[in-house]
Formats: sequence, C-alpha cells, structure tokens
Amino acid sequence: MTGCLAGVGSLQHRAPSIPAARPAELPQGPVLVQPGSLSLSHRQGQLAVRVPKGARNLTLQLKRHADFVFGTAYYPEKVAAADLDWYKSMTASMFQGLSPETQFKWFYYERVPGQYQQAKDGLDRDYIQFAQDAGFSLVRGHTLEWSKVDFGPFWAHQLNCSEYVAALKHRVVRDVTLFKGKFQQYDVFNEIIEAPGLLDTCNLWDTAFPDIFKLAHEADPEAQLCINDLGLIEAGNALKLIRIIKEHLWAHDAPIHCIGIQAHFEYAGINMTHQQQQLDLLATLGLDMFITEFTLFTSWAGPPILPDHPDGWPVSYLDEQTQADMTTQLLKFWFSHPAVKGVFMWGWWDSNIWIPGAGIYTVDRRPKLAAAAVQQLLQQELSTNVTSEAPAAGWMQFKGFYGEYVYSFVNQAGKQKTGVLHFGRGAARRQSLLQADTS
Repeated sequence: MTGCLAGVGSLQHRAPSIPAARPAELPQGPVLVQPGSLSLSHRQGQLAVRVPKGARNLTLQLKRHADFVFGTAYYPEKVAAADLDWYKSMTASMFQGLSPETQFKWFYYERVPGQYQQAKDGLDRDYIQFAQDAGFSLVRGHTLEWSKVDFGPFWAHQLNCSEYVAALKHRVVRDVTLFKGKFQQYDVFNEIIEAPGLLDTCNLWDTAFPDIFKLAHEADPEAQLCINDLGLIEAGNALKLIRIIKEHLWAHDAPIHCIGIQAHFEYAGINMTHQQQQLDLLATLGLDMFITEFTLFTSWAGPPILPDHPDGWPVSYLDEQTQADMTTQLLKFWFSHPAVKGVFMWGWWDSNIWIPGAGIYTVDRRPKLAAAAVQQLLQQELSTNVTSEAPAAGWMQFKGFYGEYVYSFVNQAGKQKTGVLHFGRGAARRQSLLQADTS
C-alpha cells in the first residue's frame, strides 16, 4: 500500500474559519478498547508463494486488502486552481476509494428539472475518470435521495406526493443507468431515520421506498445498494435501521446490500464498547458495513448556519497528538470488525473539509501528526511487506493479509520480473510467481 505525505508549498486559498475562542481544556477523554482485544485473524493467514530456482532480491508488497478499502470524500470544485494538482495527487496517493461529497446529491445534480447534463459530465470527468486513473477499487454514488431541506427549497421536494414519487423513480432509473459500472455502490437514501421527509409525509415506506431499491437494482444489478445514516454506532439508531430494513425492504422482497455508517464523532462522546455492541447488532443482518463519513470534532462552537443546528457548527480543537491517536485507534478498531468493509474519511485537508480544523493536513499543506500516523498504520501495521535477498526455490511461507500484492524479483537469467498476485482464503493462500521464466 503506497502513499505520499510530503507537504510543500503555500496556499492563498482560504480555509473554513475556526472561532478564535477555544475551550479552556478538552472534554474528558472517550471510552476506548484495549488494543490487545482486537483480532485481525479474519483478515490474514499463513500464505505461500512458489519461488523459482535462482531467484533473488524478492519483494512482495500488499497493494490493497481483499475486503477492505480506505477512501475519502472528494470535492475538487472547492479547490483553488493553484492547489488542484496537489489535491488530486495527494488523494490518489493516500486512498483507494472516493465518494463525491456533494455533486451527486439530487438537489445539486439537478437543480432545475431536466438540467443535469453539466453535472453528469463533471462527475464523469472529475470523479469517475480520476478514480479510474488512480486505480481506485470503489467509487460510491452518494446519494440518490436525501430529504433534508436545510439547503433551501428544492423543486422535487415541493411536488405533491404522486409527482414526487414519479420524479424520484425517474431520477433513480435514469442516473443509475447512466452511471452503470461507474459507481460500484449507491447510498439509495441518506439519513432517513431522523429526517424521513416525504417518506413520512406521503406514507411511502411500504410503496415507493422498496420500489426505489428494486428499480436501482434493475438498472445496475452489479451495484451495491445501501442506506446511509447517522447515530448508528454512537447513539441508538441501529435498532431503528434494522426495523426499517426488515419491515419495509425485506418484507417487500426489495434488495439491499450494505449499510453506510456516518461517524462524525464528538471526541468526548466516543465509546468503543458501545460501538462494538452496535456494530455486532447491525452485523446480524448479514450486510456489508462501511464507515462512510468519518470526522472528529470537539464542540459545537462554530456559527449557527443550518436550522437544525441552532447551537452552532462543529469545530475541532484537538491537538495533533490526540487527533493522531484517536484517528488510528478508530481505524484499527473498525478494521478489526469482520463486517466492516471500508472506512471513508469525510475530507482530509483543512482547506476543504466541512468541520473546521478536522483535516489531517493543515491549510498550508503541512501534514499533521495524524497524517503520518495513518500512513504508518496502513502501510506498516496493517500491511504485509516481504523481502528476501536469496530465497530458496520452492514454497516460501509467510503470514500476511489477504489481498492484492505486487511482486518483484531478479530471475536466474538476471532479468527483473514484476507482477501481481492475489492471496485469499482456502486454495488462494498459495500462489506461484507467474513470470518465473528464465528468459
């Protein structure tokens, strides 16, 4: 797993403002789990590679995990032209997946009925193509519908119930078809537990709600369909989501494949014991789980911008060491859960993140301690790197994580050979170096 953390240059781009008034001290610390209690055995095993006779200078390096992706929200439109190349390069080097932060949300994508082509072209050009060029394994379609009305009036949410259902169905069929194979996963609905909007107003839970999942699946049978919601592991919404899935989707034979878990955490309220219980509870559904939106903050000290946040806007005053420690502890904790298939940060740079101060890079591109800590965690502690100057011919065994590896060695004829191997469970634990010829 390769990455770059170099921070150079200066910026003229203005970051989100952080209020000058800072709490005298951070709230008392969160509830953690003991590192020794985390098991990673489900993600690794005893692997073996067949080494050809005469091979030397063999290296095997994990490129990506078999069933886990580290990604980020991506928002290049908010980046100044002078910083865009750096922003794109850093995103490509640190992550393996992305989620458009805003551009696919219906109220942004189609602000006027029928006028979506410009947004669609921008997604293809600036997101899909970027992800393909970077070799990302997962691009998330966030989100087909979000009933939240904080962002001002939206034409579809001002329709009567039957018109709204028709418009929503059209949006889903049209856009899942247009992006077939480009988005591997969709948040079909976002934040329906606390902001159900027209699902409640129009009593759509047992009609249009399951129908939307069926239509999305018909438009792209290979795409994973998720519900993305908040309060699932830090509060008590897990049981509510389980009831929704069982009573309003499964009861109507509607497909759902994954759960998106928002994780915008106030530092003092983090309780990993409670999170473990809620993750285990959600896992009883047998669906893949993704931490889709991860940020840390300390308080609601920012200016009140949205109507449902009268106490202000979240900001982060965490010192760099505390941020680094908590970020890596949470990442390793989530990685240890068998049902969690990925973690997406909701932004990583202080100049382009919704919570002021929450990035792992400062406005002037300097990596914070959290950036180096995340790199060390992902590229060393949660990675596998094997080197041998003169390996013996035959099967060489090593303990490693399941996933895609890049290899390199010099063969008996003195030629450099490189390639890719995939290690998995069962028979896939043993792989041969496919370019082991002596030519």
